[in-house]
Amino acid sequence: MKVFIRLFAYVRPYKGWVALAVAMLAAGVAFDLLAPWLLKQAIDKGIAEKSLAVVIFYTLMLGLGQLLKTGVSYVQGYAQELVGQNVIFDLRQKLYGHLQRLSFSYYDKAQTGQLMSRMTGDIEAVKNFTGFGLMFLITGFLTFAGTFVVMLAMQWKVTLISMVTIPLILVSLRQFNRKVGPAWGDIREQMGKLTTTLQENISGIRVVKAFAQEKKEKAKFDERNETNFQSNLSRAKLEAGAFPLMGFYGGVVFLLMNWVGGLYVIREEMSIGTLMAFQWYAWGIIWPLNMLGWLVNITQQAAKAAPRVFEILDTPLAVDSPPGGGIRPAGLTGAVRFERVSFHYPAASDEEKRDVLKHLSLEVQPGEAVAVLGGTGSGKSTLIQLLARFYDVTEGQLLIDGRNVKEYNLEELRRKIAIVPQETFLFSASIRDNIAFGCPDASREQVEWAARQAQIHDFILTMPDGYETIVGERGVGLSGGQRQRVALARAILMDPPILVLDEATASVDTATESAIHDALHAVMKGRTTFIVAQRLSSIQRADRIIVLENGTIAEQGTHKELYEKDGFFRRLFRLQQGTPEREADAAELKAAAGEGR
Repeated sequence: MKVFIRLFAYVRPYKGWVALAVAMLAAGVAFDLLAPWLLKQAIDKGIAEKSLAVVIFYTLMLGLGQLLKTGVSYVQGYAQELVGQNVIFDLRQKLYGHLQRLSFSYYDKAQTGQLMSRMTGDIEAVKNFTGFGLMFLITGFLTFAGTFVVMLAMQWKVTLISMVTIPLILVSLRQFNRKVGPAWGDIREQMGKLTTTLQENISGIRVVKAFAQEKKEKAKFDERNETNFQSNLSRAKLEAGAFPLMGFYGGVVFLLMNWVGGLYVIREEMSIGTLMAFQWYAWGIIWPLNMLGWLVNITQQAAKAAPRVFEILDTPLAVDSPPGGGIRPAGLTGAVRFERVSFHYPAASDEEKRDVLKHLSLEVQPGEAVAVLGGTGSGKSTLIQLLARFYDVTEGQLLIDGRNVKEYNLEELRRKIAIVPQETFLFSASIRDNIAFGCPDASREQVEWAARQAQIHDFILTMPDGYETIVGERGVGLSGGQRQRVALARAILMDPPILVLDEATASVDTATESAIHDALHAVMKGRTTFIVAQRLSSIQRADRIIVLENGTIAEQGTHKELYEKDGFFRRLFRLQQGTPEREADAAELKAAAGEGR
């Protein structure tokens, strides 16, 4: 019940349209109750007394009433559909907006297919209930109750005898409702899993084909599809067992009404007109009963779908702006300080928690370029994710320009930190739109300037439509290096005080890398820059190098200072330079990376 109360909160803003729909509904039900009485009058006062004028009068009244009902039904249908569409529009908008605000920790566990299923199928089920299911429920109740009262007033004995199967219908309905609810819950869950499988396969189709695993993936999808099929089949069996039985009981009502009504007419305790009116009223009793099973279906679908939607809406934001919106970081200089920072990713239990960073302290001056090296799992990526508040520190504090990052407005803070990720993502849009993603209002000249700095401008001009060329989904159609340079241009265009390059030139050739570094040298001036890299050629222009190992700073200093030490940096240098100690260094580096995440 709480689910529906919460759903009605989304209906409340459109109470005017709801009132109009209910008024039109009531008018339609009123005509349905009046029409059989008009038929009775036409028979008893017109045909029985052989008065053609009376017959014509009541026939015209029926015709006029039907025309009015047609117009009323149109207004009602439009109003209720408008309410349903608006409710779903608002719900989908709110859900998508919340998904945009949810933190990285949520997406670490969430399945994309499940989210897509909830944004589409589950919300559609809610729309079916708010759009027309609820109105049908009200219509059915008013029609049944009104018809029953009118029939009692006309001939109460025939009415009560005809209704003896109603309790049996209600018992069948209760049993159906108890079973179909869990069935729809299972269907919703299986549909989410099926969508997840489909999404993962399409996103990873190149990997599937590269390893010739099409048959395996098809088998996986077939299994999910079969499970979904069986879930729907089980639900269909419930409907097949319940609906015909309720239809049979409804038919018995009609038969009893004819039989008992016929006896009362023969005994002259009931007029022919009343019997004919009862035939019409019978449908006002039978169709609501027959529709009850369908309405229960609609209601149960919404009852199982809505909690899946509300589950997302109720997920708290692990990272958000402080109350009041926080400080807007205008004029940041880019001074960064980590004070005894520790961090671990969310885990199911305390035993599974492991610190990725351990009491790390680091101070970076405005405009300083700092290179971050380390083996796999040493904490390099985590360090920069904390910088942009993708996650919050577990212990200690992170300060930018002397203020804890938690004090800043989150959106404004991230606009001041441009990140070029290792895994580049491009949208299905033009190259210009992808470069200007962080600055939608940037001019053509600004976009081209950023592209030149990223060494991608000349290539773009060779494409069919230049900067307006549409790239495929996730940047399909561009090489890895080209995608990375577009992402680099996107970051440069933001003109941020803090720039983060996470393996930003890992996918480009040596010549292009050298050209990008020459351009970046000018771009990096006056900006605090973090360069996360494994290739030493990427960190040549760094003012300082820090080496992370098991979440702590193992070494730091200039290129010369670190080379003079016999540590990670020197071993990595000799390995990449191909010195005689290469094999031994490779073994040591592999051992150092083996413990990381």
